[in-house]
Amino acid sequence: MARIAMKVYDLQWFTTFGMHYDEAAAALREDGVDLVLTQNRIDPLPSSGVDQAGYLARYAERIQSYEDAAWIDALRRAGLGVEQTTATFFAPEALAIFPDARPVNADGEPDRGFDWYVGICPTHDGYLAWKIDRLRRVVDELTPDGLFLQFTRFPGFWENWIPRYRISNADRFCFCDRCRLRFAADEGIVLPDGGVPVQATKILTEHGEAWTRWRCRRVLEAIKRIAEGVGADRRGLRIMLNTLPFPASDFDGMNVRREIAAQDLSLLAKRVDRFELMTYLQILARPADWIKTVVTDARRQLPADREVVCTLQVAPLYTDGMHEGRGRSRSISADELVLAATTALDAGADGLVFYHWTDFLEDEAQGGRKRAVLREIARG
Repeated sequence: MARIAMKVYDLQWFTTFGMHYDEAAAALREDGVDLVLTQNRIDPLPSSGVDQAGYLARYAERIQSYEDAAWIDALRRAGLGVEQTTATFFAPEALAIFPDARPVNADGEPDRGFDWYVGICPTHDGYLAWKIDRLRRVVDELTPDGLFLQFTRFPGFWENWIPRYRISNADRFCFCDRCRLRFAADEGIVLPDGGVPVQATKILTEHGEAWTRWRCRRVLEAIKRIAEGVGADRRGLRIMLNTLPFPASDFDGMNVRREIAAQDLSLLAKRVDRFELMTYLQILARPADWIKTVVTDARRQLPADREVVCTLQVAPLYTDGMHEGRGRSRSISADELVLAATTALDAGADGLVFYHWTDFLEDEAQGGRKRAVLREIARG
């Protein structure tokens, strides 16, 4: 039987659908879920592609009664595993505390973000210490089975990287003073006089592979610091990493996951137990067969004892406003969900993650059959 994880990042089960803790936990169990990736109020997830403002305002009074510990206790009574989720290098509010943590691209432009997203430079020690302090509280107070690290990479709105997308200097981070000077010192490189574009050009044209390796090591270093900071080994906490899905063959063989996001799977396997591949077919405008290449590519880079899971979308995203006209489908059918799940498991994925439970609940409320399909997938 495949392992099924569910992202439960919002509280609509508690508000919109009026469920109590044990009722919701039992429902997840009946849906075939055995691992819940959840959020908490100690280190809350920032707003992202799913706007939560509406229901939070509408159910403000009920929200006040919600307790993280009560939710986790209910999940455990239902026999479910619990991993707390953190957005490692995505924290817009932290930029007010650490303004020099704002990343700079290869054109010398500070990252002003795209849509809801703005990154954090992974080499900012003060920010990372701030994040680890919050995670230490999460682990001490909520005692999860593991940590699910999202946004643990160099910045980039990867959701835009559909097949026709062209990577540019605007996608290459981070060339802030701290990153450039530390890289030059670590690698024994003398940078030319001039501004960021001049030095970035030197780095990319003459030291491109060294730059990629250096940035990949910084991501691994951050994960190690988080694991050590929360006592992961002592507590037996598993580390799950939110990983860009792109195989090395995409984008004319550029290997954007490693070169742009600085996620080197073989290197990260030194500290990550489970790799989540964000195989969001509708967002990325890819066919189901693409998942085979994704899983095969990841497996090739990882030792046999590291798990690989695929995340599947339940509902479509990024079809309107600034995202309109990019060729994304406006729907995801129950049959398409089955096809994606079957393709991932047949390709050798150790399990599936679904984003997210509210989409299943809403589809069922509208007479859809996605939740019934979820239970069929879980039964194998």
